[in-house]
Amino acid sequence: MSALSAIVVLAVTILVLYALLRGSASAISAITGSRFKAYRQLAGVYRGRYEHRGVSDPPTVSFHYNGSNVRVGLAPVVAGQANPPRTRVVARFATGLPFRFELHPQGRQVSPQPPKGTRAVRAGVPEVDQQYVVQSNDPEVAASLLRLDAVRLALDHLRRLAPPAGMLVSVNPERLLVQVDRNLGVSQALLETAVRHALVLHDYVRAGVSAASQTSGIVIEYTGPATGEDHGPPICKVCGFTIEEAHVACASCRAPFHRDCWSFIGGCSIFGCQGKQSVTV
Repeated sequence: MSALSAIVVLAVTILVLYALLRGSASAISAITGSRFKAYRQLAGVYRGRYEHRGVSDPPTVSFHYNGSNVRVGLAPVVAGQANPPRTRVVARFATGLPFRFELHPQGRQVSPQPPKGTRAVRAGVPEVDQQYVVQSNDPEVAASLLRLDAVRLALDHLRRLAPPAGMLVSVNPERLLVQVDRNLGVSQALLETAVRHALVLHDYVRAGVSAASQTSGIVIEYTGPATGEDHGPPICKVCGFTIEEAHVACASCRAPFHRDCWSFIGGCSIFGCQGKQSVTV
């Protein structure tokens, strides 16, 4: 084979390989784009920011809503725990709310330690008291919220999106968390439904706590930035699960977090801290 022929063969080979690489990249891009289409559409609906760092990294959407910063995405995978995909809507309040609240369906496996300073709530509404476990630092405010038709309707819609016992609503002074144990990003309609009803809860929680504060004055008992638990492994201050592996702590108050939970929330969730820097523990 002459030198010219060898050069031609090499050039053709390079062109073929380049075409294959371009085709593979386009195919991956198309698959990824289709897979995460619901998130891009959600960003458009709420004029938010769509972020996606790679094929293996699930996307997130963030936007501003009624004074809060909202972030939508899949919950981080906790090492050593077999968790299903969990879609989360997290609304970080611009100013702290003196309110703690946790609601989940009967039968859900949760941390054995309820949120600090809370106690059981009975709303006096059979459909609520029979279906859900509710804890709050102010049972009167929590019960009044659960008696509202719009709040119960939002909870019902969220529960229908989830598998049995696969829904959680949690409020602390820094944020509202709504979690559905299912990947709702497979459908634009499902994802938008979850976000819409999570924002309904956001609005009623803020309005209800504000009204109660003006009339009677709610005071939350701040128990301090726990650097660990009295017994056993520390508990993440975002997801409520125990931390079995290396983790991070807020550099300001030393509250413990899973690494992924810290990254997902974007900072410390302890009321009054607002720390943005973490240290490895």
